[in-house]
Amino acid sequence: MDFASEESYEEMISALQTFSTQAEEQCSVMESAGKDCVDNTQNDPAAEKADARLQKCVRDIRGALEDIQGIVEALQDELEAIREAAAKADSMD
Repeated sequence: MDFASEESYEEMISALQTFSTQAEEQCSVMESAGKDCVDNTQNDPAAEKADARLQKCVRDIRGALEDIQGIVEALQDELEAIREAAAKADSMD
């Protein structure tokens, strides 16, 4: 198999996984901040409304992260198929 192609797949997979991890960490920070705001304002209705919007955004981001995980899995499957095809081709030589 072409080493550059394999390396490119691995780099893309790694970059997507790193992005997902970092985004998930920030989602947790946002969730916590929203809850803290509500607690610190003693359940002020405006704070609760803002927190509800923030939590919806976090859910949407997590949905996108699930899509990214699907892409990572598809890339891993494709990389494995390429490796298998290359191994077959090498064994025929």
